[in-house]
Amino acid sequence: MTKSNFITRLPLLLIIAIFIGCVLSGCASKRYMNKALELEKAGLITEAADLYLRSLQANDDNIDSKLGLKRTGQVVLDQKSDEFMAFYRNKQYKEAVYAFLDVEKYHGQVKSFGINLDISENVYSYYQEVKDTYLNEQYGKAINALNTDNFENALSLFDEILKIAPNYRDATKHRTTARYEPVYREGLNFLKTEKNRKAYYAFDEILKNNGEYKEASTFQSEAREKALIRIGIIPFSSYRLSQKNIADEIRTYITSQISRLNSPFYEVVKSTTMNNSDLNYNLLRKLLLNKYESAPRIPSNIDAVLSGKIKDYSSATTPLKKTRRKAWLKESKTLKKEDGTEEKVTEYRKVYYYEYTRKSNFNLSLSYTLTHAQNKSVMVSDVVDKKLEDQVKYAEFDGDHRKLVPGIWYSLTKKSQLDKVYDTPQAVKELHATFESRKELNDSGTLKKQALAELSDEISQKIINYNPEI
Repeated sequence: MTKSNFITRLPLLLIIAIFIGCVLSGCASKRYMNKALELEKAGLITEAADLYLRSLQANDDNIDSKLGLKRTGQVVLDQKSDEFMAFYRNKQYKEAVYAFLDVEKYHGQVKSFGINLDISENVYSYYQEVKDTYLNEQYGKAINALNTDNFENALSLFDEILKIAPNYRDATKHRTTARYEPVYREGLNFLKTEKNRKAYYAFDEILKNNGEYKEASTFQSEAREKALIRIGIIPFSSYRLSQKNIADEIRTYITSQISRLNSPFYEVVKSTTMNNSDLNYNLLRKLLLNKYESAPRIPSNIDAVLSGKIKDYSSATTPLKKTRRKAWLKESKTLKKEDGTEEKVTEYRKVYYYEYTRKSNFNLSLSYTLTHAQNKSVMVSDVVDKKLEDQVKYAEFDGDHRKLVPGIWYSLTKKSQLDKVYDTPQAVKELHATFESRKELNDSGTLKKQALAELSDEISQKIINYNPEI
C-alpha cells in the first residue's frame, strides 16, 4: 500500500478500530451485567454491586447496569454507613473517620455514573463531631512532636490531618516547618563545618520545593560564594608553533563548555593577564620546577588555573581518488529462431565504471591540569585522546548501474578463458550498494569540530565533578 493510499484509508481504518472497540466494550459490559444479575438473585449484593460498576466502566451507557447499581449500590452504601455508626458508638474515633471517608469515596464513585445514592443526615452530623474530636487529638500530638524536634512524626501527623481536612487550622504552616526545618538546620550545620556544597544543596532543596523559608536564600548565596572555584584558563601550549591555532581553539571550546554546563560551583574568569603567553609559559615552568615563590603572580580573583599541552596532533583529508573498474553489463534479448519461435537470452558485455574513494582523519592527544592558585596543589589532571576518521567509497557508471554484474575480464575486445562473471545475488547486491553509498565526506574540519566538542565536554565534566569537600 502506498503512503497516499494509506492516508486516504486512514479515516476508514480509524472508524473500524473504534467500531471494534465499541463492540468489545459492549460485550464486556453485558457479560459483567449478566453475572451481576445472577449474584444479585443469589443474595450476594456486595459482589453484584462491584460487577455492575465494572459493567459501567466498560460501557457507561448500559441502562440495565445503572438500574442494578442503583439497587445494590444503596445497600452497599448503607452497610458502610452502619459500619461508621458502630465505630462512632464505640468511640473508636480514628476508625469512624476512615469508615466515613470510605462511605464518601463509594458515594462519589457511583455518582460519577450519574447515580445519586442517599447518605443519612445523621451520618453527616455524627461525622463532623467525630472528625473534630479526632483531628483535635492528632493536632495536639503533632504540635507536641514539633516542639520536641520529632519532625518525622510531626510531618506524618500533619499529612494525615491535611488529607482529612485540607484547611484545618494552621496545619499547613506547621507542616512546612516539620518538613523543612530539619533540612534548614542541616544546611546551617554544613556551613559551620565548611561543607559548603552540601549546604548549598540543602538550602536549594528548600527554595525549589517551598520557596523562601527563614533565611534560606541568604545562606544558599553564602554557601555558593564559599564553594565557588573561579578558573583562569591560560593559553594551551604545544611542541610545535604550527599547533598554536588548534591549541587556541581547544581553549575556546573548553571555556565555552564549562560556562554552558552552568555549575553553581565553577566559573570561568576572563582576564587579559591570563591571555599573556609569555606570562603563562613562565608560570607553567615555575610550577613544574616547584618554584612557587618565584612564579608569576596571577590575578587575585582566580582560585584555580587550567593549563593544557598538545602532545600529538594530526589532521588531514586526502584528495578524491578515482579508479577505473571492470564489470559486466547484463542485457536480456529476444531472438527469433528459424522456426519462427522466440527465445530470451542473456548476454554480458564488458564495460568500465569508476570508483571514488576519499579519507579524512583527526587525531589529538592533550594533557591538562587544574592547579590550585594558592597552594599549587593539583586538583584535576588527565590525558585525553581523540581519534576520529571517516571515508567514502562510491561508484558511478554512465548508464543503468542496476544492470551491472561483477566479474573480471582481460580484454575489452577479445574473449579469454580467464574472463569470469559473478552473477550471484550476493555479489550483485554488494556491487550495486557501492553506487548507492554516500558521497559526502566528513572532512578533517568537520571531524575537528566533533572531536573538540567531545574533548571539551569530557574535560569540563571531569572538572565539574571534582569536589574538594570529599
